[in-house]
Amino acid sequence: MSEIKEKDSNELLNFLMIVIGLLFIFKAIMEFLAWAGIYAPTWLGGMGLEAALSIFGGQGIISLLLGFWCLVSGIGMFREEEYAMGMGLVVLSIMAAVGITAIIGWIATPASFDFGYWPNYIIIAATVIGVLGFIWLLMTYRRYD
Repeated sequence: MSEIKEKDSNELLNFLMIVIGLLFIFKAIMEFLAWAGIYAPTWLGGMGLEAALSIFGGQGIISLLLGFWCLVSGIGMFREEEYAMGMGLVVLSIMAAVGITAIIGWIATPASFDFGYWPNYIIIAATVIGVLGFIWLLMTYRRYD
């Protein structure tokens, strides 16, 4: 008689992916509201509409996509879905790459890091979760078979 192998995803990683996904979506919504002239959050630093448009055109779209797919992947991993593991690898690697690029920029030009700009901390957290989560998923991929 064969044993039934019970799947067991890492709930902490799943939860962190959902939280980071929601934070990225929130950030994108705030940038969209600033772009539309509906609401300009103070963390935009009093930027004009042109600056808000440039933020939404680049980072806002990326934030929205990363947030959405991170959320979908985190929920799917709670359900032990195979697609979620593959999606998680892609999302986590993109989060890590985007974050590492930003951190290298901050290290190269320390004055460019604004301690009062809270989205920077989302990027730092997403980078750490992206790197560690990617490594974790690679080490535990068999649980999604």
